[in-house]
Amino acid sequence: VPTLPTTSTNGITGTWSPATVSNTASGTYTFTPTAGQCATTATFTVTVNPNITPTFSFGTSLSICEGASVPTLPNTSTNGITGTWSPATVSNTTSGTYTFTPTAGQCATTATFTVTVNPNITPTFSFGTSLTICSGGTVPTLPTTSTNGITGTWSPA
Repeated sequence: VPTLPTTSTNGITGTWSPATVSNTASGTYTFTPTAGQCATTATFTVTVNPNITPTFSFGTSLSICEGASVPTLPNTSTNGITGTWSPATVSNTTSGTYTFTPTAGQCATTATFTVTVNPNITPTFSFGTSLTICSGGTVPTLPTTSTNGITGTWSPA
């Protein structure tokens, strides 16, 4: 915000009311010339626009399995703020935070997008990866939860 001068560009001295410009509230500031000068009051109006937080269709965070699809980071938010991302491309192999910086001159704040990449885990079972049985022998029931806690279905069951 500007500092209000006590002397105008045409040499008139005086005081401002209020004396300090606010960067959080709109207002009108009045310059009152010092007595004895052939001058009138002057006003200065300040309009403070709120800062807008950019929003994106993919939200602020994403949790994916390694190798899964990730969004392309757009240069315009869903609420019309333009800017750039750093880094510019989302990784589907490494977790990270991506920062959107609005183009200068917009009343907008930075936004972040956090991606958590979870490693792919191979289910393990107490009978291993293969089993040999005799013809007509007893076969195990295939469990729907692996020994390392992964649930799923078998095909064929």
